[in-house]
Amino acid sequence: MAIATTDRHTGTVHPLDPLSADEVGQAWALICAGHAPGPRTRAISITLHEPPKDAVLGYRSGDPVERQAFAILLDNATGMTHEAVVSLTRERVISWTDVPGVQPPIVFDEFLECEAAVRADQRWQEAMRRRGVSDFSLAMIDPWSAGHFGFPGEEGRRLVRALTWVRVRPTDNGYARPVANLLTVVDLNDMKVLEVQDGGVIPLP
Repeated sequence: MAIATTDRHTGTVHPLDPLSADEVGQAWALICAGHAPGPRTRAISITLHEPPKDAVLGYRSGDPVERQAFAILLDNATGMTHEAVVSLTRERVISWTDVPGVQPPIVFDEFLECEAAVRADQRWQEAMRRRGVSDFSLAMIDPWSAGHFGFPGEEGRRLVRALTWVRVRPTDNGYARPVANLLTVVDLNDMKVLEVQDGGVIPLP
C-alpha cells in the first residue's frame, strides 16, 4: 500500500509520493495534447517517474519538487508500445519512445473485452454445449499470456490463451469449476478468437 507523505503544513509533496488521481488525468491530457494517440490507444499504466536518488536524499520539507509521470501506452491498431515521460510541473511531454517487439501487461478492460469475444464465438459455444452448458453468462474467461503459440506471422501480435470456468450460479466462486481440455487463442489487438482447441469433454467438477 502506498503511503503519501504530503507535508500538512506547507502543502508540498515528497519526491516519492505516488501520483494523485488529478495528476494521472493531467498526464493523460498532456500526452493527448502533445502526441494525439490514436483512437485505439490504451493507457496501460501511468505512474510516478521517480527523480534521481540524489534529489530524494537531498530533499527537505518545503523544497520545490518537479512532478513527473511515466506512461506505458499500447496502440492496438499498430501493435506498437510507447513509453512517455511527462513533466506535470512544466506541463509537457519531455520524452516519447517507441518500443517495438514487446507486449505490455494485460489490463482489466482487455479481460472484459476478451471474455465478450470468446462468449460470442460459435466454436466456443458449441464446445460448451457439448459439456452441458447453455447459460454462457455463467462462464468466466481469463486471458493468460502463455508465450509462443506457433502461429504464422505471430511476431508482434498480442496473443493470449484464454481459459474458461463455469459458475453454478451468478454468485458462485468463479474459479471452482474449470472447463478442462478447452482453450481459446485470442488476438487482443484485434479482439478476435483465432482458434478454439477442444481436447475432448471431461466432466465438470
